[in-house]
Parts: sequence; C-alpha cells; structure tokens
Amino acid sequence: MPESTTTHPAERLLCVNIDLDDLRFYRGIHALPPEEDRPTIFLRAVPRFLDLCGRLGIPATLFTISDDLRWPEAVDSLRAAVAAGHEVGSHSATHCYDLSRRPLPFIDAELAGSRKALEDAVGAPVTGFRGPGYNLTDALLAALAQAGYTYDTSILPAPAYWAARAAVIGWMRLTGRHSSSIPGRARDFFRRRTPFTWGAGTQGLKEFPITACGMGRLPLIGTTLAAGGPMARHLVRTASGLPFVNVEFHALDFLDVEADGLDVRLQVEPALRIPLDRRIAAFEGALARLVEGRRPSRLADL
Repeated sequence: MPESTTTHPAERLLCVNIDLDDLRFYRGIHALPPEEDRPTIFLRAVPRFLDLCGRLGIPATLFTISDDLRWPEAVDSLRAAVAAGHEVGSHSATHCYDLSRRPLPFIDAELAGSRKALEDAVGAPVTGFRGPGYNLTDALLAALAQAGYTYDTSILPAPAYWAARAAVIGWMRLTGRHSSSIPGRARDFFRRRTPFTWGAGTQGLKEFPITACGMGRLPLIGTTLAAGGPMARHLVRTASGLPFVNVEFHALDFLDVEADGLDVRLQVEPALRIPLDRRIAAFEGALARLVEGRRPSRLADL
C-alpha cells in the first residue's frame, strides 16, 4: 500500500516502547521444544523496564499479546503500568508470525479481539498496533483501520535486519529445522524512516517507524544497544540528530537466564549472553542521551 501525507512532528520527540513477547515465541523461532508457560515476563521483565522508564521520566508503550491476559499477573502488571501513565498497545491476540498472510476473517478476529480484550483488562483505550515480526500487508493495514486503531508502528526500515533474518530462516530450513518466524515483505524494510500516513483504504492510519540509523541503517532496539560499546554509541549519536526517535525493546532484553530460571539454550539470543546489570546500564545511558532536548511521549499522544 502506498504512503500518503507525511506526518512531521513539530518538535523533537522520543518514544520508547516494548514488545511483550513471551519466551514461547523465542523457543518457536529457534526450533526449541516447548516448555510450561509461565508469566515470567510480567513478573520480572516488565517491572525492570518500567523502573528504567520511571528513572528517566519517560512514558512508554507496552505492546501486549492479548492471549497472555489469561495470567492474572499479566493483568495486574498492565494495570499498574497504565496507572503510572504508560500506554498499552496491541501486539495481536496470539502473535502468529504469519498473521499478515492469514484469511481476512482470522485477521479481523486477531485485531478486533485483542483490542477489546486489552481495553477490558486495563480500562484504557487501545489505539496502537505492532505486527508480529514487523510483518504487514495491505489487507492487514486496512483491517487495522476497520478495527478502530489509529496508528501502527510495525515498520522497521532496516534492510540489513531483513536480510539477516531471511538468511537465518533459510539456513534453518536447509538444516531441517523449522522456525515459526517468516522473512516478511521485503519492501517494508526499505520504507521511509520518518512518520507518515498510510494511503487510501486506511482511514488516515498513522505509521511511526522504529528508528534505524547510522552506517547500515541498523535498528535502534534493545539488541543493538545491550552491549554498549562503539556500535551502540554510534547509533545513539546519529539518532540524536533526528527529529523523531522511536526506540523498541523486547521483554527478553530485561531477563536474566540464571536469576529468572530460564532455559540456558535461550542464550542463542545475543542479549541474554550479556549480564543483565550491564544491559540495563547500557539502556539507561542510551535513553538518557536520547531524551536530552526532546519531549518523551507515548505513541498514542502523537
């Protein structure tokens, strides 16, 4: 779907958000066997993330999979976040990586169902969406508008990220392993990096791309910031010159294998190989630099 009117923020803005992907999805990505579901991310990761945002005075957006509302701990955690001034957005109902390819009735149920479930649980409007795996189609965008969403933030304009993901998924297939993830629509990873409005059929649906910057247009996400060091400093320095910065974290960024009793095989994820205190220090340093001279804002307030 083509883009239409560009949305130019009138001031320098910083948005910070987190995808609350449960560990079962990482097990699926890496073809690890399933284990008993536990609300670990809501008991451990979410409080650590909110503590970080609180120290820096940043209101955040928490993109939540509504199926996880079956855990009372999830509902309590999200209500506490909303009470503290944060926003809850939808990350779909069940986080199907191929949601964008599913039949329209399935898409409609995932979008409208997750929005209603989240609003009922937290008692606040849910107007934003992020697609599982950053994957979109024209049908999904139109369905978002129909379901009452006012913005999407699934665009990750980082071609290198798309190429790396496609290569890993392809290699896994060649070696007889099946990843639950999919490469997605390549052209979306080459789109503009500034906010814009989607075209006809989306009822003015706004798009807030995740920031990608620096040499190679790398994404400004927890994975690239976790270790600190030259690469993270380069990304933060180049992002500091942009009028609009949208930083994305994942719940995994705020977990610790030993302290949180995780399967050591999950250390296939690079962030989990870095000590948690070092990661959080790197995140805090990066956000403290990025918030200078900016208004921190929830995505729903733009």
